[in-house]
Amino acid sequence: MLKLLLGDCLNVMKNIEPLSIDLILTDPPYNISKENNFNTMGRQGIDFGEWDKDFNLLSWIDITSNLLSKNGSMIIFNDWKNIGEISKYAERNGFDIKDMLRWEKLNPMPRNINRRYVTDFEIAVWLVKKKSKWTFNKIDEKYQRPKFVGGLTPKSEKSFGKHPTQKPIFLMERLITIHSNIRETILDPFMGVGTTGVACKNLNRSFIGIEKDETFFEISKNRIKEFINE
Repeated sequence: MLKLLLGDCLNVMKNIEPLSIDLILTDPPYNISKENNFNTMGRQGIDFGEWDKDFNLLSWIDITSNLLSKNGSMIIFNDWKNIGEISKYAERNGFDIKDMLRWEKLNPMPRNINRRYVTDFEIAVWLVKKKSKWTFNKIDEKYQRPKFVGGLTPKSEKSFGKHPTQKPIFLMERLITIHSNIRETILDPFMGVGTTGVACKNLNRSFIGIEKDETFFEISKNRIKEFINE
């Protein structure tokens, strides 16, 4: 199953069948964009666009508990400054906090390297429904560290158009493999340019993606369509 839905997830998710989702894997706006002169200084700017400003970090979580199956999980990427607030809010809305996951970047974007540490990681929180028997497919023979190491999204994955915070396919595939099973249904309420959808099709999972930006939505459709037609 593949469903790509255009609209605000606060409205669209109300029409998804309750308890029909096995994993929510998503990368919502971080609210970290701001104007600066980094680009003129030869460094990467952090103004990603209006979509990353004044976003309500919490309201969409209210709906997700009713969508997840009884043993479902949710993984939310966000800025480290927001993760605590997101986790506590989710805990008040029917979730247990299991672990914090980290993506360590082999080639982080340099910013002000003579005055600060280079930010070479992003984090996500892994949440499960209370009293659930969650899915955890261990892939490391010894023990599974909550660490995923790899480079930034390669240019080959950005061939359909640029999204400033696009995650690499390998990262989403690892998370989907560990936290879901074949033919289960994955939801991404903030689909962007469809990386989670591509990973799902690679791994024989059903996918529901929601995106309210029409440009990103069209990129997602074309990107996943090309994958299906390969």
